[in-house]
Order: sequence, then structure tokens, then C-alpha cells
Amino acid sequence: MKKFLLYTLFLCTAYFMQAQTVGIVGPAANGWPSDGNPTDIMLTDNGDGTHSIDALTLTTGPAKFRENQDWAVSWGGDTFPSGPITNGDIPVQAGVYDIVLDLNNNTYTFTDVGTFTQIEIVGSAITGSSNPQMSTIDGVNYELSVTQFGDGDLQFQEVGTSNVYGANSFPSGTATVGGMAIPAQAGFYEVSFNLNTGDFSFNIPDVGIVGPAAAGWPSDTNPTDILMSSTDGDVYSLNNQTLTDGLLKFRQNLDWSVNWGGDTFPSGSFTSNDINVTAGTYDISFFRANQTYTFTSLSIEDLAFNQFKLYPNPTKDVWVFDNPGTSIKSIQIFDAFGKSVLEINPNSTQVNVSAQVLSQGLYLAKIGLVDGSETTVKIIKQ
Repeated sequence: MKKFLLYTLFLCTAYFMQAQTVGIVGPAANGWPSDGNPTDIMLTDNGDGTHSIDALTLTTGPAKFRENQDWAVSWGGDTFPSGPITNGDIPVQAGVYDIVLDLNNNTYTFTDVGTFTQIEIVGSAITGSSNPQMSTIDGVNYELSVTQFGDGDLQFQEVGTSNVYGANSFPSGTATVGGMAIPAQAGFYEVSFNLNTGDFSFNIPDVGIVGPAAAGWPSDTNPTDILMSSTDGDVYSLNNQTLTDGLLKFRQNLDWSVNWGGDTFPSGSFTSNDINVTAGTYDISFFRANQTYTFTSLSIEDLAFNQFKLYPNPTKDVWVFDNPGTSIKSIQIFDAFGKSVLEINPNSTQVNVSAQVLSQGLYLAKIGLVDGSETTVKIIKQ
């Protein structure tokens, strides 16, 4: 019996002399581990049967503790922020915590120790009166809803400090502490930033048309949005779209949380009502900043325009209107509000029209020929 007791004491002593490490794992921390990818965030062994870590940022999700980066011994729980050890996954809520695993009393505690770091965007490209503040639910991933920026420089900054993050790339990249300013291009963007990795992106939000006049009203499982194209998140276009008689709206990111309608057709200002569309084939334009829309029927069926060309379009400098068959008598350009902004009478088969006096955006050009034929085309100033 004495030999047995001595042998048992030897085994217990040998076990406790082994290096015992404890870590926290799960989606609330670094994700569940795999055989080739242990994701354990290690706690400190306090030498008294407790293991702890201070000021650890966690996201919302399940978590467990385990020994020696292995599932042979693990501890979980059913309640948060504290409770007795069970086999369940601990339902962690996002926050910054001091964590203690007490193996003497078989309990755990997560103590909230502070708020998340606040991040704002600063720089010469800010168009508003104050720096946009980003939101976060976990202190790691930060987001900013659709916001207008100008041409210029931007950086991410910890509010109330001089700590900034930047990189010489746009619209995405990896920012570093004290890095170069981000060379932003004017437009409307959704912004994301990861405080841990520095990864960031400025994304142009989607805008599409929905409704019976297009592909029908969408449902949760069947988004019917016909997406438009945009290079700046301000002016969106959709060309040669066939529509039926019926109702239509614009909406953002395949979701009803942001949507636009109107009271008039084929153009008007945004309201909350459905746009009553007349059947036809249209070039559709959407102007976020101006809060207007246009549906332009671009039928060039007259034989007098069968050789007509317009190039380059879009342009920053000049448009060339070319109609070899019949001379162009007049060109009148209208802005998105229907206001005439330019009118010329060239009496020539090829006409150069300067775009430099116009602001960026979409315009309509009404072209009249010497034989009385007319048509309207869409032109874009970059």
C-alpha cells in the first residue's frame, strides 16, 4: 500500500511539474483552432490556480479556454460575463476585458475595463465641417457609412491623440502607424478599417433599380436589383435598359434601408414615392449629390443620323460630334436639371465642343441638323 501511495504521489507531482499553459480560443478571440493553426491567446499562470489576461479585446461570439493548445482538457461556460465552468461555449459580448480563469473554484470572470479606441478620418479631402467618426462593435473593425470626400489626403486617427495610420494607396491598402497620407479621389464612399491589421478600403456603394417596371419588387431571398455603374459613387448610369409600364425605385446595396423614388417621369428630384415609368428603352442616370434622376430615350432612327459618332465620351477636355452625312446646324447642352448651359450653331459635319467650362457630371446634348432632323444624346464630363 505504501508503494502504491508513493507511486501515486510521484505521478501527481510529475503532472503538476509539467508546464501547463492555458489559452482562450473561439470566434470571440482569434477563431476556433485547427491542427495546423492553433489560435490560442495565452493567459498568464499566476501560480495560485488562476490564469488571467488584461485588457483583451474580444468580439461577439463563442469562446472557451483550453490547456496546452490542445482539446484534451478544456473549460467552457453557459453564462457571460461570469459563471461556473461547464462544457458549453461561453457567449461573449464584444468589449475589452480583464479575464480570470479560476481552477480552484472552477469559475471564470470577464471584467469590462474600458471603451473601444475611437477612430476618425482626417485630412484635406474632408468635405464636411467635422471629421467623420467611424463606428465599431468590437474595437477592431471600424466602418463609415456613405460619405462624400474630395480630392486630397486622408488618414485614420485615434480620437484625442496624435496617432495616425496611413498608406500611399487608394482605394484600398494596408495602413501603418505614422504612414503616408492616403491620396483620396473625389467621390462618395463606404469606408472600412481594421485597427489590428491596418487594412482599409474605400468602396463605392451599389445602386440599382427595382420594381415592376424592371425585374419586379425584391424579396429577402430574391433581390431583383438591376445594378447601375459608377466611378465616383455620385453619378450612376445604366444604358439601353428596357422597361415596361409600371413602378420603379432606386435603392442602395440591395437593401431597403436607403432608397429613392420620385413623382415625375422621365426626370425629376428624389422623393419617397414610386416613379411611374412609361414603357421603353432608356439610358438611366442617377445623381446622388443633386438628388435627381433622368430616363433618356436615345433612339437615333432617322437616316440623317445613321453615320453619327460622338467621341470621346466621357471626356475631360473635348467632345467630337461627327455626322458625315448631313451638317450639324446646332448643339444645345442641358444639365441634370434641364437648364441650358451651352448652345452653338456650327453648320459643319464635324464639331469640337469644349468640356472644360462644365462641371463634372452627366449632360444631355440636343443635336439639330440642317435638314431639320433632331436627336438627343447623353454626354459625361469627367
